[in-house]
Amino acid sequence: MAGELFQLSFETLKAWATRQKYEFSENAQLGQLAIHYQLLGQPAPLMVIPQADRGLLMLVMRQPYQVPEERRAEVARACSLINSQVFMGACVINSQTGELFFRVSIPMIDTQYSDQGVLHVARIAVGTSEKLAPALKAVALDGADPVKLLNAIG
Repeated sequence: MAGELFQLSFETLKAWATRQKYEFSENAQLGQLAIHYQLLGQPAPLMVIPQADRGLLMLVMRQPYQVPEERRAEVARACSLINSQVFMGACVINSQTGELFFRVSIPMIDTQYSDQGVLHVARIAVGTSEKLAPALKAVALDGADPVKLLNAIG
């Protein structure tokens, strides 16, 4: 199937992750995968979340810490600066919980993908998360200025 095209679903994405030889956990009830990964030396799985009702697949990588409440406004500012510079995906902070993540969404309706196509999107989510992790942590936990974050994505 590696050279064939497939529609995105929980089952086809699970088969894709298996073909890639990724270690992953699954939640069949929610139809989600968690590809085991690390950021900043801590577990930070790449979440593969089909949202059939919206016709989208989201690949989400959460930073492995909670943003303290007093730093959430500055991190939101950092996310806004990042989002003005990236070509695909979005940096998002949940202002209620302090969860900080980078997500990429792609259509599931009337579209088929190859293994390489899904891998490309996964690499965007992971690569961007890795590139931003040190600077985002500095803003979130060390009080760094978000404007200086732009240097990290340049």
